[in-house]
Amino acid sequence: MKEKKVLLLRPRKLGDTVLATLVADAIKRARPSWEIHYLVEKRYAEIFLDHPSIDRVVKMPQGMGPWQTWEFATWLRKEELHLAIDLYSGARTALISFRCCRERYGLRTSWGFLYTKTVPRRISPHTHHIENQFEILKSLGISERPGEYNFPPPQPFSSFEKPYAVVHPFASPLKSLSPEQAEAIGRGLRKMGLEPIFIGFGEEEKRIKTLRSGEKMLGLGLRELRGLIDSAEIFIGVDSGPAHLASTTKTPILVIFGPHNPENYRPWRKFGVKVVETPLPCRPCFEKKCPYSYPRCVQDIPASKILEEARGLLNNPYSYQPG
Repeated sequence: MKEKKVLLLRPRKLGDTVLATLVADAIKRARPSWEIHYLVEKRYAEIFLDHPSIDRVVKMPQGMGPWQTWEFATWLRKEELHLAIDLYSGARTALISFRCCRERYGLRTSWGFLYTKTVPRRISPHTHHIENQFEILKSLGISERPGEYNFPPPQPFSSFEKPYAVVHPFASPLKSLSPEQAEAIGRGLRKMGLEPIFIGFGEEEKRIKTLRSGEKMLGLGLRELRGLIDSAEIFIGVDSGPAHLASTTKTPILVIFGPHNPENYRPWRKFGVKVVETPLPCRPCFEKKCPYSYPRCVQDIPASKILEEARGLLNNPYSYQPG
């Protein structure tokens, strides 16, 4: 197979950038001579620098306007890339693909006219969204399925001598636990002999600092965070990027789902993962504002249930999660 320089685009959201490495792995299995240039936002780039399926990480600045995007794409065009595979298919990535590559594959969105080939964006209640992205590969004659993650082992995190659990309680407002739930989880973990280590980013940090129980590890780089999670006894977190990062480690993970359907968005791992959710008629939901006074789908889950599921996962860390 003729060698190609491929621009793989999935710049935004930590969880999605991690999941997209499964596409890079599939390309390398089917077309080992292809050179993969992975475009992600600068803030995520560090965790992909030594990924075995990625030949180069292209760091995209955040918040670029149309003219800045065009200038960035013009700079990138000098790399003489042959093929763009746009897993995001938004305005910026479509424009970059159009400017950089003669051959362009993307999802069928309002920007689809900028690609040479598009595939439908299918949303099924029982299909993980990474599988939809693999439909693009079929258009290229690559019939691979998503495999297991291929990240190298993280550097061990050695700041804590006693056993600990990493807890990520807050994300966007509709996905976050209440402070009372987070506090109760912290107290319960201590009774189980585990020190709770709370993590958060950006606006989440302000809420983390108000918690009275447990250690706080803020301001970590993503490589450090991955090492911290890998050395933990368990990861407990809401449906957000750190849960997907945790799925690239050996640590058992417990993910608390709110509005979204776990079958579409769960961390990509079959063993050592457990989902906690509560059935409500309004789920799944993609509204930006909850019709209730608070997000019942996540904040009505008792901390006692979360701790019970955590205890079960610790007792059987290789439990199977269908999907």
